Amino acid sequence: MEIKQGIRRNFARRAASYDRHAAVQRFMAQELLRRAGGAAARAARILEIGCGTGYLTEQLRRANDQALVVALDLDPALVQRARARMAQDPGVAWVVADAETWGGRGVFDLVIANASFQWLTRPEAALRACFRSLKPGGRLAFSSLGPRTFQELGASLKAAANYLGLAAAPLIPAQNFLDAEAWQRLLRQAGFVQVDIFREERAVKFPSVIQFLKDLQATGATNPRPRPFSSRLLRGFTEIYRSMHGNNGSIPATYEIIWAMARKEVSGFRYQVSGNENVPEKYL
Repeated sequence: MEIKQGIRRNFARRAASYDRHAAVQRFMAQELLRRAGGAAARAARILEIGCGTGYLTEQLRRANDQALVVALDLDPALVQRARARMAQDPGVAWVVADAETWGGRGVFDLVIANASFQWLTRPEAALRACFRSLKPGGRLAFSSLGPRTFQELGASLKAAANYLGLAAAPLIPAQNFLDAEAWQRLLRQAGFVQVDIFREERAVKFPSVIQFLKDLQATGATNPRPRPFSSRLLRGFTEIYRSMHGNNGSIPATYEIIWAMARKEVSGFRYQVSGNENVPEKYL
């Protein structure tokens, strides 16, 4: 619970600056929607998990203005910001809830999530909830960051810690993200069929290590249990980062992006009703 509240707090604090600095997340959303295009265009009801400031919500409504979109997020401030972005669109129902415990009634044609599943603390429970929420034949589509995200940062911290004689290097959150193979396994265990996983590494250049860290902080995608670096470690790892990875006055930051598509089988379906449903009855 402490980690989950830290994640919620980080993103809520950066709601105003997130969109200006979330270029990779926008790319992830665009590619996610392209891969899920047919399912999104045909869906009558769509559940979006982790709607954040509403970028993907807006794109979903543009792709299919006839569908009902139920947009869910853990933080009420983010939901309010997304709602304002959509100008009270009557085709969107807003829900403040935890994706890991929220349960549907088998009414959605598509469940979709962009750049949020890497933050799940109980991904198995979230995938089971997604499965319950889908109609027979329904689709799950999500994007996530993988454990090789910010690999340069992790390597530089480790080298700096060794140089300074520290017992261990500080861990960065990405090192605990699930890889493509783990997502495939968990999707199968949750009951999904026709599971397709796509992976890409995308390097983004920044003028300096400090600018990269500021940009990262502006999105809220930082450690949910922050432990400030000492000034010695900060100086050491920024210098090592620049010397190990810098080129022509810039430094790279690699994002490992994973897209997953899966289907709920039509045969053998049984309704599983959850007791914590909180979408207005008219949407079910």
